[in-house]
Amino acid sequence: MYEKEEQKLTGFKDRLEQVALPLEAADGAIMQGLERAKREKLQARAKRKRTLWSLAAAALIILTLVTTIRVSPAFANAVASIPGMEKFVELIQNDKGLQGVFENEYYQPIGESQTIGNATLTIDGVILDESGMNIFYTIESAVEMGDISINPIALKNQEEISPDGMSWHHSDFEEGSPKIFQDVLSYKFSESTKFEDLNFTLDMQVKLNGNEFDFSIPFTVPENVKPSIVYEMHEEVEVEGQKFTVEEVTIHPLRIGIRLTFDPDNTKKILQFEDIRLENEDGEAWSSIANGISASGEAEDGEIVYYLQSNYFETPKKLYLRINKMQAVDIEDSYFLVDTDENLLLHSPKDGRLELIESNRSGIEMILKQEDQQDHTYGIDKKITDANGELLDIQSSGISSGYEGKQDISIDINDNGYINPVRVDLFAYPNYINGDVKIELKK
Repeated sequence: MYEKEEQKLTGFKDRLEQVALPLEAADGAIMQGLERAKREKLQARAKRKRTLWSLAAAALIILTLVTTIRVSPAFANAVASIPGMEKFVELIQNDKGLQGVFENEYYQPIGESQTIGNATLTIDGVILDESGMNIFYTIESAVEMGDISINPIALKNQEEISPDGMSWHHSDFEEGSPKIFQDVLSYKFSESTKFEDLNFTLDMQVKLNGNEFDFSIPFTVPENVKPSIVYEMHEEVEVEGQKFTVEEVTIHPLRIGIRLTFDPDNTKKILQFEDIRLENEDGEAWSSIANGISASGEAEDGEIVYYLQSNYFETPKKLYLRINKMQAVDIEDSYFLVDTDENLLLHSPKDGRLELIESNRSGIEMILKQEDQQDHTYGIDKKITDANGELLDIQSSGISSGYEGKQDISIDINDNGYINPVRVDLFAYPNYINGDVKIELKK
């Protein structure tokens, strides 16, 4: 099932072998290859017009899996007190907010299971707040798992809960036992919600060794959510002539939401806030979420909510919102056009750093020129539409590590009979503006 990806990785490897790489660059190429290979197993489902996804999260997850676990003693003790939870540490260790959840006993054990054939799905526990629910689950099989894919279908309360986005990550099988799989499903609510009825049902389809299992597990959350902390801001900011307003900062146990609106007269489109964080009076920072939903909304609609790791259980004397480096391009440079029938690049950012290598109705291969030798670690594409504005399905996309000042970009699309040219709106691009925003949060 990975033949196409393997062919592309082989092409990347052949090019890399033509130059002498330092060890750091070689390691980066290997990690990128792992990222591409695992992307088939990394599932992400969301309303495409409502949720932005950081493709760099996949690389961070893989990096997490191969680095030494470093956690605070309080977090380690909290996890150790919950049977079976130690296996989830690798998925949550890099999120200070989630560590605080466990240290303050806000995680709620569930323990509800369903067995179908030789497979059992168990909801180990949940973290619920007004912004969403994190569901920790385990899949056990009576036979060894050669391959597994997950498709969460619905989370229901009295009726199906409309999501603003869902994310889940690939976790390796338990060491020494390919019969156990564990992961965390992050379910983001479309609006702030406090449920009166704490009875839920999770519907999930699991494909295991080629066989499909349709699970439906009812469960009850023992305690209701803690109230969110809301800071009304309405602070206008200007960075290199581009204006936006920090409307509101909401601190939930699971995440911090920073709601921004953008001046319609801006000449640039801000793509990514590379350095946005909360800091206390000592400079301790709570940064962007690495392994999940990082933002929702659309700049075109004038509003985006960025999500940071939570400091809900902290009691700082002062708290500041800090914003420095941002990715931004001129409005006319915020997309590129490709005629995949004629294999022509019709429009791209005027800096000339994007070069079309090959295209057909099933995909686009490009090169991003990186003269400064610094790798661009974000995926390029946000959404792809045809000449009629119809949204196309992205089967996979990725960007390689750098070689000879270049990075390979691959986008695979589903040919549904679309009309050329294809427009690719940029999710990220290595062009920057810089500021020094510091706003104190006051009640």
